[in-house]
Amino acid sequence: MIAWTKKFPWHERPLGYLRLLRARHRYFDRIGWRRGGIGHVLGDQHRLVALRDKHKGQRCFIIANGPGLKDLDLSPLRNEVTIGCNGIYKMFPEWGWHLDYFIMEDIQQVELRRKDIPKIKGPLKLFPIFDAYAFPADKDTIFYNGPKVRGNLYYWTDLFPQFSRDFASVVHLDSTVTYIMIQLAYHLGCDPVYLVGLDHDYGVLPHLFPPEHITITKEQLEAVKGLHFSNEYYKEGDPIGVPDVPRQEAAYAMARRIYEEDGRQIYNASSRTKLNVFERVDYGSLFNSSGTE
Repeated sequence: MIAWTKKFPWHERPLGYLRLLRARHRYFDRIGWRRGGIGHVLGDQHRLVALRDKHKGQRCFIIANGPGLKDLDLSPLRNEVTIGCNGIYKMFPEWGWHLDYFIMEDIQQVELRRKDIPKIKGPLKLFPIFDAYAFPADKDTIFYNGPKVRGNLYYWTDLFPQFSRDFASVVHLDSTVTYIMIQLAYHLGCDPVYLVGLDHDYGVLPHLFPPEHITITKEQLEAVKGLHFSNEYYKEGDPIGVPDVPRQEAAYAMARRIYEEDGRQIYNASSRTKLNVFERVDYGSLFNSSGTE
């Protein structure tokens, strides 16, 4: 699928298409150039296979982008397994540390942040193959297989929701990137998993618009400012996705069931969350006075 939006500049599309072809080619193992000559080169799928159970039995923190992050001292997470998404990289300089894993999926988000993405250093960065056109990938970038076609059977039919038990084979999309992060945590073998900054509060947007992407107007900007950890997260003219909240909650319920079937747990440690699918825990209680478990 060629996924770029109508706003993606025409002069960037030829190179973008070549990047997309390259990502598709590099997903599977292949014969190609390697140090010392031509031989067997491992693809991104193989790299994802290598991540399976990398953190088996370790707890993991999934950091969302809600305003509730401002309530919490995140410094204890420096030495934890951490997964984050979208604009969270803007916090790295303030924190003085970076996440272990960084994920994006939304096409509009990727296009909006495409010039920043190559500058993100430290975490392993994971994107669906269909986003590969938007930016040059570095050695710390892995592309995963996230099916996305018009009329996606895994989203718009009774097949929804789906949960991947094998991130290296397929990753199922939802109306939120958090669902993808939960699937990655499962693949990494993490247990338990704590959600942080997942306010699950989208203000008036779901009441004013159907689930789709809209362009933020001057009138909408004030309402949008309160939806993320920074009032500068979006600006006028940026795209923003209006979530399908019932579908999100159905997907989260699926994730909880899969984890529990495997004897694992997901907890919501967000400070001002409206999400009731997962058992809630107090974030501060997860650390002793020295900031460790």
